[in-house]
This record gives sequence, structure tokens and C-alpha cells, in this order.
Amino acid sequence: MKSRIFAGLAYLILSAVVTIDIPAMQGQSPSSAVPIGQTVKTRVECGTQAGSMEPYDASITVLQVVRGKEAWDIVKAASPSNQPPKAGFEYILVRVAFEMKAFLVPGNKTFELARPKQFVALAADGNEQDPPSVTPPKPELHRTVRSGEPAEGWIVLLVEETNSKPVMFFDPAAGGAMGGGKIVFFRLY
Repeated sequence: MKSRIFAGLAYLILSAVVTIDIPAMQGQSPSSAVPIGQTVKTRVECGTQAGSMEPYDASITVLQVVRGKEAWDIVKAASPSNQPPKAGFEYILVRVAFEMKAFLVPGNKTFELARPKQFVALAADGNEQDPPSVTPPKPELHRTVRSGEPAEGWIVLLVEETNSKPVMFFDPAAGGAMGGGKIVFFRLY
């Protein structure tokens, strides 16, 4: 009898382990960062005050990454006031697609994309890399979106030249505006 109970418990545990949704875990840490071209689904919260936040399903994809001299040429062409990156660093351009959909009523809130520190590159040691103060190329991602309204555009980040596998994260609560949700990590290589 004990062996049947043990076998039954072992089967249940093994079944639970096998059915873990690996894609759902993707993007939850720098080591499981979402690859370029793969869409990740997450949740963002929108509202104007703490008691009125509404959850929205969001889809985010890093579509393209441009780095090094090519990125600097594009950044330089975007605005004559853009300065070259500081010594030991290089620009990395990231083209992002974003869309959110309401699943509750009224579903009429907006979400501001590309607020300060919302998309941040990580240094090789895992610390946050301050974003550069430059004008991104057109179309830039910074805009306000509504449910069902897709957005696509560029952001500019700064990475160490020696960082061969840079990662960025998306923090929907960053920038001091009303918003919330889960942080998601993306590969930039």
C-alpha cells in the first residue's frame, strides 16, 4: 500500500514539474531574458490615482537592435544636438513593439511609453545603466497609448563596449507617473 501511495505522489509531482509553462517564466530575470523577435505577454496597470488603477494585458517585442558605430551614425542623424557616447560606452538602438488590451470595463485608461527609466540597460555587473540624454530616431517609442492601439518605435540606451550580451528591462511603474505591472527582461544581442 505504501509503495502505491509513494508511486502516486511521485507521479503527481513529476506531472506538475513537466507541465510548468517555460515560456511564461521567460523574461522574469536577466538569465531568462526574452530573445529579440519573441513577443512576451505581461500585465500593466493604468490610472490617474491609486484607487482607480485598471489592469491591462500587454504584448512587448524587441524587433531590432542596432549597436556601435552604426547606432551612433543614426543617433547623430536624429538630432544635431546629440553628443557621442562617453568613453568606453556605445549607443544601442532598440526598436520595440508594444500593445495593450483592456480586459475589464471601462478599459479607457492610457499608458505612457518610454518614460524615464522605463526601459533600462543593465551593465555587465548587473547594475542599471543610466539612459543617455539624446533624441532618438523617428519613430520614437515615447507616446501615450490606449487599449488596442499598437505602438512601435525606437529607444536609445547606453552599454559598455565590452558587454557582449547586454540585457534591458521594462519597468511599467517607472518614471513617477501612475502605472504598475511586472518588470520584464529582454536580450539586446
